[in-house]
Amino acid sequence: MRLDRGATGFCGPRDKPANETDLTLFRSACWEAARRIGGRVGEVPPAGASSFHSATITSRAEEHFVLCHAHLPVVAFTELAPVPGQPLVRFVNPPPWADAFAAVGFRCLQVEDLSLPMSKVDVAELAEAELTQIGYWRPQALSDLLFNWWD
Repeated sequence: MRLDRGATGFCGPRDKPANETDLTLFRSACWEAARRIGGRVGEVPPAGASSFHSATITSRAEEHFVLCHAHLPVVAFTELAPVPGQPLVRFVNPPPWADAFAAVGFRCLQVEDLSLPMSKVDVAELAEAELTQIGYWRPQALSDLLFNWWD
């Protein structure tokens, strides 16, 4: 898998800032997904100290946790809510209603994608500052790089 610039959420002082994911578009997709399952969307805070935004979509039966990368048009789903500073675990494949995200241009990542070892990830497009962060934090899998709390 080839990563685009901005995948780590970092850029150097001389680098052009990475693109920002359209948070309004992400929120709209969350609302559409919730509508499809008769659910509701919790607060969607800005990324802050992480490389991603998160949302909770609650249906009658369960809670769903959606992660949206802050700089790339990708989303992932987890069984557990993100805890600031803690590694993200228990990724799940996109549910059937995830096509609401794909319909507006987000790529819904599969567990197989997220589990990809870093040795199989092409980082050639990343900025030098991003490669430095990868060397420092040493992510084991693609999920560790894309959805991080690196400071």
